[in-house]
Amino acid sequence: MKNPNKIMDVELPAPEAADLTVRAAIAGVPTSEYIGIQALAGAYGHQHPAVLAFSNRERPGISGPEIIESGD
Repeated sequence: MKNPNKIMDVELPAPEAADLTVRAAIAGVPTSEYIGIQALAGAYGHQHPAVLAFSNRERPGISGPEIIESGD
């Protein structure tokens, strides 16, 4: 099966490129995928199917009940 996505070059200021790289790492995805989702959201809105799929994906993390610590 061929990859339906096209790889494109983007030009960004260095500080913003670094910030997007960090945000991609926090999201646990490759930088190119993260920037692609941001481009789709900016151009076509947050209701674009790929943006919705990204937003609704399962994220690895801590499983189990939420523990609320009391300030007492």
